[in-house]
Amino acid sequence: MTKYNFGYKSINELQDLYRTKEISPVEVTKEALENIDLLNSKLRAFITITDKYAIDKAKEAEKKFLKGENPNLLTGIPIAIKDVEPMANYRCTFGSLVRDGIAQEDSMTVRRIKESGGVILGKTNTPEYGHAGTSDNRVFGSSFNPWDIKKTPGGSSGGSAAAVAAGITSIGQGGDGGGSIRIPGSFCGIYGIKPTQGRVSRIVDGSVRWNVVNNATSGPLSRHVDDAAILLQVLAGYSDEGEYINIKEDPEDYLDSLQKSNNYKIAFSNSVGDAEVDNEVTKIVKESLNKFTKETKSEVSEFNFYPESAESIYQVFFDFFCTKGYASDPILLEDENNNKLITDYVKRNWEHGKKVTGSRMFECYNKIGFYRDYTNKLFKNYDILILPTMATTAFDVNNPPESINGKKTNDPLWDFTPLTYIFNLTGNPAATLPIGFSKNKLPIGLQIVGDMGREHDVLNLSKQFQTIFEWEKYRAPTAV
Repeated sequence: MTKYNFGYKSINELQDLYRTKEISPVEVTKEALENIDLLNSKLRAFITITDKYAIDKAKEAEKKFLKGENPNLLTGIPIAIKDVEPMANYRCTFGSLVRDGIAQEDSMTVRRIKESGGVILGKTNTPEYGHAGTSDNRVFGSSFNPWDIKKTPGGSSGGSAAAVAAGITSIGQGGDGGGSIRIPGSFCGIYGIKPTQGRVSRIVDGSVRWNVVNNATSGPLSRHVDDAAILLQVLAGYSDEGEYINIKEDPEDYLDSLQKSNNYKIAFSNSVGDAEVDNEVTKIVKESLNKFTKETKSEVSEFNFYPESAESIYQVFFDFFCTKGYASDPILLEDENNNKLITDYVKRNWEHGKKVTGSRMFECYNKIGFYRDYTNKLFKNYDILILPTMATTAFDVNNPPESINGKKTNDPLWDFTPLTYIFNLTGNPAATLPIGFSKNKLPIGLQIVGDMGREHDVLNLSKQFQTIFEWEKYRAPTAV
């Protein structure tokens, strides 16, 4: 165990200590690298460790604080980056043997983190192309959950989530295309937020650049809501290089929004459609919401969030998700050498996407439009929608549940997360926050969904929950 456990301190706490010269960014970065060395063999959170780069950037930050210069939002703060974000001159794998190579340039996400002074520790594990709700691949194997190292941390941002949950670092970057921030956030007992579609600018090519529906976005994973607000402030904002749906209006001041005492009109739904949710998860989520409403006197109404059946929503998402994947990179499937290297789940997804007809894709777009209209109508009457994040707690690696509450799952690879991906289709901001544990001492997450463009509401309510539940004090068994 390390001496100071800087990985549990917030960004503001660390920068305050830098200003008073009680600690230095170099000390904090060295400890984070020691933490990786201590725990990575158990958790497999990091694929690539950029230790020399991190120390050099920490030294630059140290000089700024010694000179009394005003820091940027992330100056001197160690951060983990999901390995689907290229970082110039460093290995980038996308969790794929096919894509494993040296990146030629920074992604927009990496560029903005660098410009804000972030100290990048390395690249974290992810399933191939981010195409699974767990974090295993043929490059590095599976990541493991700090709460129980037999369990998955979830995915596809599982490496970053495991690093934060284990106290290696206080903040990690993830991406969310079907729940990939919220799934590992829930399974690992930390906070994570998926921003509104188009809030975070991305450099993309081809048809994806002009698509009016983009299910995927970059976002934060953290122990503290304040830290997520800071990283989201760094990532958010318009760029001429970005995709068509990139929001041109400036985002809110997210940290400032946390200081307001807002009372929200909340709708609570135990599920999406008729999706099965584990009884214990339901019980803990309802108990936590009752505790919150008693302490805050918030107005909460039961609401059955039912755009259509869970199976229909899944089929729309899966058809859209797989077709987009195949169309973006068909050579993975069509090239004989590549085909031998890809994982079974990517092969399955690409083969499915190849079969989806043009008329079916138009039908999916129509369905997505209907889901958006349905959700928009909800937010005419309510400020916030609350649901469980996941249908289950974390499960053994490579062993997703084949039944929930005794009911057989239709697709074990996706049925543990039927409550997340609809909000990738609608584009609404959505966060997961830890509110309790199962009888097996595994974290359970609550999901907060906001109206389009209103991440500040989601963050504000999340902060209110953190004040009551104090999850920043949680310590996983396999952690520093």
